[in-house]
Amino acid sequence: MNIDAKYHPTPEQLEGFAQGSLAPGMNVVISAHVELCSTCRKSISELEEAASEEWLRSAPATRASSINFSAMIDRIVDHPQMKGDDITRNNVPKIHMLDHSVTLPRALAKVASDGLVWNQLAGGINQAMVTLDDQTQCEFLYMKPGSQVPVHKHQGNEVTLVLDGSFEDELGHYKPADFVVRTAKDLHQPASEEGCLCFAVLDSPLTFTKGLARLLNPFIRYRFRRATSAAAY
Repeated sequence: MNIDAKYHPTPEQLEGFAQGSLAPGMNVVISAHVELCSTCRKSISELEEAASEEWLRSAPATRASSINFSAMIDRIVDHPQMKGDDITRNNVPKIHMLDHSVTLPRALAKVASDGLVWNQLAGGINQAMVTLDDQTQCEFLYMKPGSQVPVHKHQGNEVTLVLDGSFEDELGHYKPADFVVRTAKDLHQPASEEGCLCFAVLDSPLTFTKGLARLLNPFIRYRFRRATSAAAY
């Protein structure tokens, strides 16, 4: 699938993804974006090729020459597919919206293959949390048409991948495959006129800054602690 995304992961995020140094939640959301975005697929391919060349240059000649690459490829090809791969290839989970269904990228299909439990939040927002690691809060978010999130800021980083529909905030308008990065410097109020399905990853809880929504901040912090601690058990 190729979609002309306007917003992409940062170079640092792409490099961390290529090196395998990111938290699983962040790896999943970047993997889903890369599947949709030809520009980032090319960037990842170039990063991985450069890393391989660097490894071969730095590796002792005896170690590099002792690797039987043909045998390695044969083992990979002959290896039986795992159950999760069968699920995503043959029966890709879909999320059913008001009047249509959304097919998920493979990485998110694996995440959602055991089923999602949706909870209705204030402002026409629906949330289905998933546990991927003990460092991030990961969630599918569905914004109903005409909905908006209260004004908030972040203590750390939040990334949001648009899967269907669109939303906007003070900094832009976002469509499918767009990878929206927000940091502690940003204050925004996402809203969606047509409705929007997203997958979001946060490494710290958000903080509502205006109105009665501020009363929810202790609950938001508790929910983040619970989401990240669940992966430890």
